[in-house]
Amino acid sequence: MPSFLTEKDIKNASKVTISLQKEFSAVLEFPLLNGLRSSLVAKKLGVNRMTCQRISKLQTTDCVTPLLLIEIPGVSGLLEFLDGMKNAGTPQKKLEGAMSAVEAFSNFLRKLNLSHTKLMHEISLHFEATNPKQRLARRKKLFEAASAVMGQSADTSISMMALTSKKDSPSYFEQIAIRGYSQIRAIHSSMPIRIAPNAAFSNYRKIGNDEVERNKPVLIEQFCSTPLPTIDTRKIKEQNLAQIINPEHLPIGEPFDCFASQHNIWNVKAETNSNSIWMYNDYPTKSCIFDIYLHSLVDERLRITSDCHLWGTALLAPPEDDWMKRFTEDCDFKVLGRGATLADSSNYSKHKALTQHMFDLMGWDPNDFTGYRCEVQMPIWRSGISMNLLPK
Repeated sequence: MPSFLTEKDIKNASKVTISLQKEFSAVLEFPLLNGLRSSLVAKKLGVNRMTCQRISKLQTTDCVTPLLLIEIPGVSGLLEFLDGMKNAGTPQKKLEGAMSAVEAFSNFLRKLNLSHTKLMHEISLHFEATNPKQRLARRKKLFEAASAVMGQSADTSISMMALTSKKDSPSYFEQIAIRGYSQIRAIHSSMPIRIAPNAAFSNYRKIGNDEVERNKPVLIEQFCSTPLPTIDTRKIKEQNLAQIINPEHLPIGEPFDCFASQHNIWNVKAETNSNSIWMYNDYPTKSCIFDIYLHSLVDERLRITSDCHLWGTALLAPPEDDWMKRFTEDCDFKVLGRGATLADSSNYSKHKALTQHMFDLMGWDPNDFTGYRCEVQMPIWRSGISMNLLPK
């Protein structure tokens, strides 16, 4: 089980690395060894050639980081090298700096209660977790593992909506939303696939049933696969409805598209300083697109930010609190501007047409709206992306 190095551990590892690099770099420049290849050094000192090759890494002049500890020998290998130097005639006094550096390395391992091999593993984990270049690779591994466990995956998960309001009633919102999946796959043993409604919060409080008038989702047939999937409504805990996609007519594991629209009216009990709308990533998916279009009446008084949070079946803290942001990775958030001109996405070829269809459903002119998008490749499964509507 990983022990997870702390930031203090990494700072101490840096000190050890810098000391080893400084002292052994000087030793390798002694006349006895200067300019010799590792194979000749090994013969002259009677030390394993691989040990000499790894010690030569300490001659680097690049930025020295704890990652160097992965490439060099452990304490015994370093001491064997220094013993070889002494046996070859190097005075003990000239090796005192290197000996002290090795002793500090040994003490560092002892305090951590780690062998050199385990330290190499923990340092690799630390830098992999904190290296931005590794983020997509990590999420890809999570996608592949979750897909195999759940028996489900999708190419793209999509949520888009347009919001308008009344000029004299800022707590009133009318919304048309489209939710669905492109190329989703499922086997019979997998969890049900649902059309998850976009959850809305006002001042960290979930907007209640008496404030929301939701019509049933309507299948958008021209953007769905044939034969058409169906949407079953199931009651959970009395008044909570779940909209479940039923792919019973499709071959097992066959990819299909399913999109549905839903018209909502929110009449929030009081004007608040913070409203948010959430897209939940229920299933492993290669990409997700979350679009919000605000009518000019809404856009002129609100600004939008975006966050990504871990979510579960129950949250004991306000979901928009900063401490809930448990991922090191930011969302790719951008302003699309007025209208649907920039609605295209490389992750779903029909995205612009689907956006236009959303406005056509309500007879709204997209040029009256400003679009905002959060798009993520390989989103973390069981995460929630929030669009936060804050006063300007």
